[in-house]
Amino acid sequence: MENDSTLEKIIFEIEHTESQTIEKKSEYETFELWRDPVLQSNLSGNIGILFIRSILKKLNIDEHRVFQWRLEHKYWQYQVLNYYIPGCMAQTISLSKLLNEPDGVQKINELCEAGFFIKSALGDSSGRDNNFDRTSELNEIINFYHKKHDHDEEWILQKRLNFKKEFRIHTFQKDLIPGLTSITEGQDLSGSYPAEEFVKMILKKLPNAIMNGTLMGWDIGLTDKNEHYVIETNITGFHPKSNRGFQTSGYFGDPDYGTIMSAWLNNYFRNEYNVSIDSVENDLSLSDKFYTDFIFYSSIFNDEQLHILDKGTKDINNSAIIYLGDHTDSRLLMVVNYICLANFAKTSYLIVSEKNFTTISNIFKGNKLIKILAEHTLFTDEQYKLIKHLSYERRKKICHYHTLRLIKENDCFTI
Repeated sequence: MENDSTLEKIIFEIEHTESQTIEKKSEYETFELWRDPVLQSNLSGNIGILFIRSILKKLNIDEHRVFQWRLEHKYWQYQVLNYYIPGCMAQTISLSKLLNEPDGVQKINELCEAGFFIKSALGDSSGRDNNFDRTSELNEIINFYHKKHDHDEEWILQKRLNFKKEFRIHTFQKDLIPGLTSITEGQDLSGSYPAEEFVKMILKKLPNAIMNGTLMGWDIGLTDKNEHYVIETNITGFHPKSNRGFQTSGYFGDPDYGTIMSAWLNNYFRNEYNVSIDSVENDLSLSDKFYTDFIFYSSIFNDEQLHILDKGTKDINNSAIIYLGDHTDSRLLMVVNYICLANFAKTSYLIVSEKNFTTISNIFKGNKLIKILAEHTLFTDEQYKLIKHLSYERRKKICHYHTLRLIKENDCFTI
């Protein structure tokens, strides 16, 4: 069969392709994000995409490499992943292959009755837009197929699984990036650790030719039978067909948390590969607040935070300590929300001034993951007379230390 021979060809090429080597730079390198005309050409996606493309260019990553095997295509993605990790995805069948068989339409209808559904083989955001199930359009799809001359795989049938939770997990090469896991369906992030371990298992089994230099956003589902499956993986790079151009995970352009996630990824590349963005060209910075927020968030994230977060385990999560003092900066409050959303910490302690205690308490009222501490309660009256006249940074450092003593923990994620 044509599909079988195509898969054999793809696997042969993967197995015989020399993988690119992405190494940590010997010296720390920072650079300015600017309107590079080459990097701004053929962009397809969210505002965070220029940042991602610029970082990958600094690491000399070939943005076309993995797409020679059409891994952005959901059918071939399934074929390749299922070859290396059998059963990691729901069973997926080519619609065109069935239509070319005797009684193909009848077989498709029988599969749909047996629990399969129609899904587009190309495109993005179908899960977030809740339009992934296209079974209701089956007749139109079949009619359109019969009128076509080029029968490139556009539609697939996939076995329907009952997911009780879904996660977006981000990886680079064969590393899971701590702090970049989000829940996309479900009530909370409990269960994210097993989902991350499932992805780590997959990363180990995939060949270097695919994984080296590849940034991915994995959509992982947990079924009602407590089994994990890959729903799909969103691969960063130059997509050759659908929405042709450079694409990446849509979460880096999320209107609420995209800047935080981009800044955190910047922190990851700084720590792991000695390369990061430290400034934004003024003209670009003035074009959208995304860029000024990105620099702000990058300035408050550091390597020690990454190490502490990476040490978190299934049973032991660190706490977070965030010093607000007299500030009610909306960007800092957004970081607090993200820490809860991305399961950075078992508890977040917010240190606030006495005058802001009620305001901040009301903002996070009912959030059991957050505890509000009035700054002056960490000290004796005499101590606080001295503390409150210090600089913001000095007060923050001392308050972090006293909170650590109060909660009796050695390592905490601190801001």
